[in-house]
Formats: sequence, structure tokens, C-alpha cells
Amino acid sequence: MAQTANRPVLSNSKKKHLNDALVDVQRALETHDVVAALERWQYLENLKESCSEGNPYPMPESDYKMFTELICSHLYQMSPPEELGPETKAVVESFALKTATQRSNSDALAAYLLFHIKRNRPQVVIDLYQTFINSVGQTPSQPPEPISHDEGLALSDDDLNSELEDLGRVSVLLAATTAHIMIDSFKGAFDTYLATDIRFHHYRKAKFLQHLEYNPKLHARAQKYLERLEIADSVSRPPSLSKHIMNLSHPRTAHTLEKLYTKIMEGIRASDPYLAVQPSEVSGARLVALTQAGWTSFQTAFIKCERMDLAAKVWSGLSELGVRPGVAMWTALLDTYADLRDSSRVMETWRMMQREGVQPDALSYRALISVLFDDRKPEEAMRNFGEYQRLFKDHNDHAIAVHNTVIRGLLPLNRIHEVNSLLAKMRNVGPTPDIVSYNTLLAYYARLNDFKALANVITTMSAANISGDVVTFSTILTALLQVGKEDAPVTILNLMRKQGIQPNVATYTAIIDHQMRAQTEESLRAALLMLDKMEQDRSIKPNEVTYTSILTGLYRGNWLPGKRADEVRSNIVLRMRKLQIKFRLPTYHILIRACLNSPDPYGYRDALAFFREMDSHRIPRVQTTWYLLFAGLMGLGKWDVANEMVAKMFMSGHEPSQRVKRLISEINRRQAS
Repeated sequence: MAQTANRPVLSNSKKKHLNDALVDVQRALETHDVVAALERWQYLENLKESCSEGNPYPMPESDYKMFTELICSHLYQMSPPEELGPETKAVVESFALKTATQRSNSDALAAYLLFHIKRNRPQVVIDLYQTFINSVGQTPSQPPEPISHDEGLALSDDDLNSELEDLGRVSVLLAATTAHIMIDSFKGAFDTYLATDIRFHHYRKAKFLQHLEYNPKLHARAQKYLERLEIADSVSRPPSLSKHIMNLSHPRTAHTLEKLYTKIMEGIRASDPYLAVQPSEVSGARLVALTQAGWTSFQTAFIKCERMDLAAKVWSGLSELGVRPGVAMWTALLDTYADLRDSSRVMETWRMMQREGVQPDALSYRALISVLFDDRKPEEAMRNFGEYQRLFKDHNDHAIAVHNTVIRGLLPLNRIHEVNSLLAKMRNVGPTPDIVSYNTLLAYYARLNDFKALANVITTMSAANISGDVVTFSTILTALLQVGKEDAPVTILNLMRKQGIQPNVATYTAIIDHQMRAQTEESLRAALLMLDKMEQDRSIKPNEVTYTSILTGLYRGNWLPGKRADEVRSNIVLRMRKLQIKFRLPTYHILIRACLNSPDPYGYRDALAFFREMDSHRIPRVQTTWYLLFAGLMGLGKWDVANEMVAKMFMSGHEPSQRVKRLISEINRRQAS
């Protein structure tokens, strides 16, 4: 109360001045008089600065939006060499920086930077961008992980974070990097790009480049180097790049993968290269290198795409570039063929490796032993295991992986005595059995319904101070349910507590998710029983992630009949409603996809209901939302409904990405025919 009493009160005269100034700004906006609006806005800001009472008479958000649109329109319509007056320019700059830093709307700043680009003032743009970055306190951060979409070369911008950010900042970044390109500083552009977590959106980049069409030379140069920036950025993050490459390792996306590989090779081999073939060659213009993990990922992905010609191209390309593949790359090749259970190619690769004088490591032997067991050649597998033991007497970090592979290979052959003998030797001389060793043994006894042996394994684990994990408890849960133990969830929870593990929401959810990944009716039943137990336990209530793991599992593949999947989906949604659990974006995507894939001819109506519900709950409709909806309706042949939803999308002001535009074009074509 004392603070309120001491707070300065605005005089009636000042109140009138502020109110009149605000009204003057609004009138100027209504008449689209940008110069007058800027003058009155600056006058209003000056009045506010003279007040010590905070921010009296704030301008409504709708007025700021109208003001931004008016400035952007004015700046975009001014063709060089048209200029702003010095005073007007200063106010535009002030407005643009203030709205970008204080109101998270960078559209005016993007338009102002482009205004200077068109007048060949790259340094002004660079300086303004730095002022902006300093104001918002931007710090370098890791960009979002890429996800696989058939979306050209750029890493996808189709995730939730990118949709919720201030999209104007993408254009601001485009302007800043273009300014560096204008002064022939690709390194400056790259450093600017890397120092922020903002990434180019396909459609924002396309719109930005349209503004450069007045200068064909600059347009072509910017287009070339902006693409290079995205490639260099992806190469600079090896784990993320490898994940992206492997996400594309499918025959239907082979052309996208080949395109990415071609662009990287161009960056290495170009007359003005910007990529290096290996880290030791990074210097000068070559800003970043493709690591051996990157080369290995391309090779592996091409094999999984069933494009042996392209895999061979990677290998020969390295040879042409003077790079000798190391043991890690050879081992990855062995692993890939082992995953494909192609023992002939594994043996061929093994012999080539030896001819090249490359000494196999522990993981090389692991791949060889694995494929020999899979190919029903256990004696040959054990012979190579003996050779491995002679060569690697000192146990390295990968020794346990080799031993676990042997355990996994012997158990399906019921050679349990050899496994027990090997485990005893491991306990005595190493490598010490780990959780994977014991889980493999548990899975074997679970298949035999040998609960005495299961109990013995758990006892041995406890004696070795090895606590069970999700796989452990899921394995035992499934075994108990298979013999009719309906109280299996209670047994599992008691076992966890006995091992010193206090079950919580994350533990329950992890077990449920593991069961759903098994993709059987029995595992579904186990997951639902665990969910029942959670809902009955007042101390551990399931959350949205718990339910989403079941919904995701239902539609991960076609393992469950459509009618049964729909029954479970309806039940899960009902449970979530009952507990008043809010749906987030991933949940709506799963539900919309599920409804559109349902065998129910009216399932699409449920999808539309969920789609409308997103709006009422203020959940943003992102590119993926529209893509799922359009693709699903097209697959059902509901062209009229799809056309109606396209109209709704444009009415909402949503700007579609390139892949969504492709669907819209097909919908329009069908409607016209």
C-alpha cells in the first residue's frame, strides 16, 4: 500500500498529451500515412520516456501489427535509388529494433535491412544485425535435430520450435548472411549463421530471394551461398548429420540422399571449395570437414537404400580424394551387411579388409561373429571368437560387446552350458557381464517359461550390484502374463523395489513404451495392464507422454488390425479426457493420422474434429499438421473436403512449405479436372 501511495501520479495535462498522441498514431495508421505515423509514434515514445510511471498508454498489439505491415509495405515498394529522409530513416530504425527486441516481431527489421541491401550497404546491415543480436542477448546454441522429410537438401524446418519462433528473425538472418556474401566473406556469413539457433525456412528463403530479383547477379550469388551455408551447417554437426543421413536410408528417399551427397562432394571439389574431405584439411576457405562418421553414414545409408552403385561411389570417391578408409569405416560396412544378414558380403568385405592390410578391431570381429551365428554357422563363429580372444588378450572397451554377441548367438541353439561356462569365465577374468548379458539370458529363460532360472538370474544380478532396466522388467512382465499371472504388474513393481528402484511415472512409461515396441497382442495387453496399475495408484498418475507412447505404438507399423487399433485409441482418448490431461501437438498429430488411416469410412470426420479442437485449445497448426491432413484426405479420395481445408488454411494466414504446396497443387488439379 505504501508503494502505491508513493507512486507518482500522471497530471491531467500529461494524460491528455499521451492520449492525444496515441489517437494521432491510430489516425495516421488508418489513413496509411506512414510518414505521419512514424512522426506521431516517435512523439508518443518521447512523451513516455519523460514519464516515471512505467509505460502509460501502451499502444495496442493490433496497432503495432498494422504499423509493422505499413512500414514493410512502404519499404518494399521503394525501388532504388529512392531514399528515406534522415529523420524518417532514424525513426524506422528505432521502431524496427524496438519491435524486434521488445515485441518479438522482426518483420519491420527484416524489411529495413533489405532496404539497405538494395542500396548496396552491406556494412550497415551487418552493424544493425549486431546491434539487434546484442540487444536480445543471443548466445550460440545447438540447432534442432533434423528429421527426415523428402524436402530437398536443407535440414527440415518442420518441427514445433521453428513454428513457434518469430519467423521475421529468419528473414533478418537471411539479410545479415547476404550482407556478408556481398562483401565476399562466406566465413562471416557462416559464423553469423552458426552463432544462432535460427535456421532458414524454405518458404522464407524463397520470399527473401524474390526481393533480390532486381539484381540477377546478386540473386544468383545469394541463392548459391545460402544453400552452401545450410550444407556447411549440417556438415559442422556430425552426429546430427549422421542421424539425418540414416533417416533417409530408404529406397523411396534414395534420390534425396544422393542429392545431399552430391552437394557435399561439390563443396569439396568445387573450384572455390568450402568443405574439406577430412578434419586435418580444414583451413582458409575450407571451413568445415566431413568426418569419417559422415562418410560411413553415407555408405551405410546407400546400402540400406539398395543402391550398391552409390555405396561404391562413396568408396571410390574417397580413393580419388586421397583418403584411405580406416578400420571404423570397414567395420561399419561389415555391420551393415550383418544387419542385412548377408554373410557372403560380410566374408567378401572381411577378405578385402585383410588384403588392404587393415587390422580388424573388436567391433569388426563382433560383426563377423554375429552374421555367422545368424547364418547358422556356429562352429565358424566360435572359431573366429577364439581367434579374437587370442589377438585381444587385454580386454578393451568393446570386449563386452563381442562376448554378448556370442551369448546371443549360442542361446537360440540351446547351448546353455557353453553360455554358463563363458559367463563364469567372464566373471573370473573379464570382461565382467553387464546388464545386456543378463537381459539376453533372461529373454532365453522367459521363452522357456523357466521361472526358477529367471529368479536365479535376478539373484545373480543383485549379488553383482547390477540393477534391472526397462528391458529386464519388460521381459519378466511378458513371461508372467504368458502363463496367466494377472498380478504381473504388482510382481514387477515389488521386484523393482527389492532392487532399490523406486517406480515413478518415467519408469512405468518406459516399460509401457518398450512393450508397445514389441508389436504383439500380448505386449499390448501388458502395456494396458501397466497403465491400469498407474491409474489405480494415486501417487503415480500417468501423464500425456505415457498415453502418447501407447498411441504411437498402435500405429508404428501395421501389426494390429485396424478395428482393434481404433478400439484401443478410443479407450486411451477416453482415459485422457477423464483425467483432464491436455493434448499437446504430438498427440494431435498421432490422433489425426490414426483417424485418417482408420478402416472406418467416417474416420476422417474424427480427424477433422481433432483438427478443430486444436484451434479451441490454442494449439498451433504447423506444417506437419497440414501435411498430415491433406495427405490423409487425398489418400481417402476426399478431394472436396481437402479443397475446403486448403481454403481454411489460406484464410488462417498460414504460409505452406514446399512439400505442403505440392499437395495443394495436386488437390487443385483434381478439383479442376
